[in-house]
Parts: sequence; structure tokens; C-alpha cells
Amino acid sequence: MISKWIILIIIALLIYWGIKNLQRASKQTRKSNNEIEDMVCCAHCGLHIPRNESIVAGKKYFCSIDHQKLHFKSTQ
Repeated sequence: MISKWIILIIIALLIYWGIKNLQRASKQTRKSNNEIEDMVCCAHCGLHIPRNESIVAGKKYFCSIDHQKLHFKSTQ
């Protein structure tokens, strides 16, 4: 009876160890797959944001639609 419990505990520990190793490996893979993104400066407030998160109007980049509108209102 005790040997069955010991075997179940060992199996549970092996499953736990395997899951932890998979999680650690996936974190390392994600870190290595991340590429460095170009940063751009908001033409209105100067905030630096990743290019893929910015709003582009002409050759200018903005951190939000509100800043894009404010910038063009102030230049008119």
C-alpha cells in the first residue's frame, strides 16, 4: 500500500518537473525570438514609442490620435 503512494508521489514530481522545464524553455525561446524594434518620437509630446505602436501621419509619428489632432491644430 505504501509503495503505491510512493510511486504516485514520484510520478507527480516527475510531471511537475517536466512542466517547469517546458515553461522555462518556452520563456527562453520567447526572449530569443524578440527582435529589437525601432523607436520613434511623438511629434507632439516627444514620447518615444515602438514604431509598430505609433500613429503615422505623413512623415511624423504620434503616440495617440489625440496628439495627432492637437499637433495639426496647433500648426494651423
